[in-house]
Amino acid sequence: MNIGKILFSAAAVAVIAGCTTMGTNEAIVPLQSATAQMIGLASSDELSITDVKADKPDSLGAQNLSYTATTTKGRRFDCTARMMPGLLTSPPTLTTPSCTPVQVHSINKKK
Repeated sequence: MNIGKILFSAAAVAVIAGCTTMGTNEAIVPLQSATAQMIGLASSDELSITDVKADKPDSLGAQNLSYTATTTKGRRFDCTARMMPGLLTSPPTLTTPSCTPVQVHSINKKK
């Protein structure tokens, strides 16, 4: 066996073992802050994040997150972001969310 291959394999395992990720519940606060900033709200307190779902991680551990963002005024957005795991001492990172407005129609019945 080649000692170089063994050392390379051990280093690769150490890097992968050092990857840090966050769960969907832990991602809500940074998603809320980034989404509020992206859609132009003054504060993340004006926004609630619900239905956070994560895709299966890819080979590098990155995941696509999808969620619903609702403002205090009732506007709804379907949003996506990508979470990349951190390496060793760096925390996981989220990309800037991409959101599309959800149009909700209300039917006013007149008597």
